[in-house]
Amino acid sequence: MVSKLKLKKQDDIFQNVKRCTKCVLPETFPGISYNEEGICNYCLEWKPVSVLGELKLNSILDSVKNKGDRYDILVPFSGGRDSTFVLYELVKKYSMRVLAITVDSGFLTKEGYDNISRVSDCLNVDHVWLKDENKIKISKKNCITKFHGWLKNPSINTIVPVLNSGDKTMNLQMYKYAHQHHIPLMTGGNIIGNSVFEHEHWKTGYLGVFPDNRGIYSTTDKIKLSFLFWKEYLSNSDNLKIPILTEYSKGAAVYFFESVLKPSDVDNFGFFDYIHWKEEEILTTIRHKANWKGADDTETTWRIDDAAYPLINYIYWKLVGFTEHDEMYSKMIRDNQITRKEALNRLTEDHTPRLNSIEESLLELNVDKKSLDKVLDNYRKKLLRSILN
Repeated sequence: MVSKLKLKKQDDIFQNVKRCTKCVLPETFPGISYNEEGICNYCLEWKPVSVLGELKLNSILDSVKNKGDRYDILVPFSGGRDSTFVLYELVKKYSMRVLAITVDSGFLTKEGYDNISRVSDCLNVDHVWLKDENKIKISKKNCITKFHGWLKNPSINTIVPVLNSGDKTMNLQMYKYAHQHHIPLMTGGNIIGNSVFEHEHWKTGYLGVFPDNRGIYSTTDKIKLSFLFWKEYLSNSDNLKIPILTEYSKGAAVYFFESVLKPSDVDNFGFFDYIHWKEEEILTTIRHKANWKGADDTETTWRIDDAAYPLINYIYWKLVGFTEHDEMYSKMIRDNQITRKEALNRLTEDHTPRLNSIEESLLELNVDKKSLDKVLDNYRKKLLRSILN
C-alpha cells in the first residue's frame, strides 16, 4: 500500500508530460523534439539496427579455436541476462572452450550471485572470480562520501558516476587474466559489446553530449565530456579527496586508453555487434536452457545483477519521470519487437520502485529515504524548469 501511494503522488507530477506518439519518450528526455504528429526526433532519425552477421562471427571464433592452452575465449559473466545468453550461445551453439569470469566489485546482487552459480552448473562451464576486498572497501566508502556530497549539491549529470562506484579497471583485469592464462579472445565486459538497445543517450544528454547508436563518443565529444564532468566534480567540495580523485582518474584513463593498455595478444569483440539482440529469444533461452532466474521484486529482467540500479532508476524516475527502460523500450518499438501499448504497460510495472532494494542501498549509504525524497523534490522543481523551457 505504501508503494502505491507513493506511485500515485509521482504519477500526479508527470501525468501531463508529453510523450512521443510512436515510442514512449517523454518531453523531459534530453535533446527531444516532436513534429506535428507528435513523433519525436529519435524515431524520425532511427535507422534499422545492423549487425555484422553470423558468418563473420564464425570466422572470428574459428580463428581462435584450439589456440589457447586450455580455453579459447574468456566470457565476462555477471549473472545478468545478456552475459548469460552470450555464455550459453558460445558454449552450446558454437562449441567454444569457454572460461567464465566475474570481477566482483562489491555491487553484485544476490540474484547475480545465484545466477552465476546456477548457470555455471547448468552449462557445466568453468568459472573464476576476481575479487579484491580492499578495492571493494574503498569503492563503498567513496560511494558514501560522493552520495552525501551529491545530496548537498544534486546534479542530473552525476547520478551514475556517484552511485556506480564499481571498479573501473575490471576490463583491464580480465584482459590481464586472459594474457596470463594464454586465452586469445574475450567477449563482452563493461560497455564492450552491449546491444544497441541498451546503450544510453540520455545520461550524458543533459550535458549536451550524445554517443552514436552503439554508445561510442567521438574523440572531440570524449574530451568535451571529460571537461564537463571534471567541472561538475570540482564544483562539489566533498569530491576533493584523494581516494575519490584516484577513482575518477582511473576511470578517465580507462575511458581514453583502454585499447592501448590491454595486452596485445588478447583480442576482443562484442557478441551483439554480430548477432541481433532480441529480448524474447534471450529470455526464453536462458530461462529454459540455462536455469536463469529473474528477481522476485520486479518484472524487469534488465540489470537485476547490479545493486546500484534500483536506486539510480528511482532517482531518475523521481526527477524526470522516466528511467532507462523508457529508452530501451522505445528502441524495441522502433525495431518492431514490442508495441507502444506493450511498452506503456511494462513501464507501469518497471517504474514501480524496488523499495526493499532501495532501502538496502540507502542503509549502506547511511541515508534515510525521507531525506533523499526531500532533496529530490526540491531539486526537481529547479531541474524541470530548466529542461522544459
